[in-house]
Amino acid sequence: MSLWRVLLLCCVCGCSWEPEASAADALPNANPTGARFYIVGPAGTRGTGPNARTLAPGFGVSIVEEVKLGAERLGRTRLGRLLPMRDLQPATPSSFRGELLTDGRLDFAWVGPKDARLWPRPEARGKPKAWRRKHLRVALRQAEGPSGWTAVDGGWMESSALRVPALAPRPGQVRAADPWIDVELASQTLVAYEGDRAVFATLVSTGIGREGSAFETPRGVHRIATKLIAATMDNLEHTGVVPYSYEDVPYTQYIGRAALHGAFWHDNFGTPVSHGCINVSVQDAEWLFGWTRPVLSVGATEVAARGQGSVIRVR
Repeated sequence: MSLWRVLLLCCVCGCSWEPEASAADALPNANPTGARFYIVGPAGTRGTGPNARTLAPGFGVSIVEEVKLGAERLGRTRLGRLLPMRDLQPATPSSFRGELLTDGRLDFAWVGPKDARLWPRPEARGKPKAWRRKHLRVALRQAEGPSGWTAVDGGWMESSALRVPALAPRPGQVRAADPWIDVELASQTLVAYEGDRAVFATLVSTGIGREGSAFETPRGVHRIATKLIAATMDNLEHTGVVPYSYEDVPYTQYIGRAALHGAFWHDNFGTPVSHGCINVSVQDAEWLFGWTRPVLSVGATEVAARGQGSVIRVR
């Protein structure tokens, strides 16, 4: 049922309808379309209007505005679907942000994939000095230690508890001043370069599949083919896998079947979780989207690179 038919029925039946305050004014989780991110709750939901379908728990939607139909509060998606707000939970996108590099140095790491202990010596004995929270940036020290241990500011941490970005050589396809991106699967990190100079680094979540499987992030040197302010992504055509569906995935940059994009539905950066895409936080996705080539013209929502897109190397 379209929004206009809802309005007509309200007039005929005498029920009240009034627009609520836009969701964009109420929640701190805006996406670039002006809508807001929500997650479908444990009961699932089914909406009305264009493209109406059943949405399973955990699916993600973007709500443009809220309306009231009698006692029912409905959210309108950018695609025109009307969903009961009682079935939706506001998403809480990660607050994690990567690091702008003023000197091109990578002398730090992030704690992950979970909280970890800081030890006074390179051994897990006795009482740790402190705990370090997941995604905390820690400075690295130049100190020799046993295998499996890394010297950090204030003590020692087990190497497995850290995600350490590393410098990498420029691919031959990249010219001396071009912007390009290096994604290292082993460390779940991304480093952005201008030619040979590192300018930005962050954590990613890549595919959960082994090399050659359907859920791997494809290795190799790729070019951005298409950039979209927001894209709908799902796997509903597949069977035998956990289904997912996310509307208005923000700042999407396709490199073939996979894409680099913001993820508003998890905070597991530094750990593989995707079905092949390269997930970053929404804030990092916005920065990378504006920095890579091609650049969207004012008012545009997508652009095709036509062979001129920035390189993204996955290794």
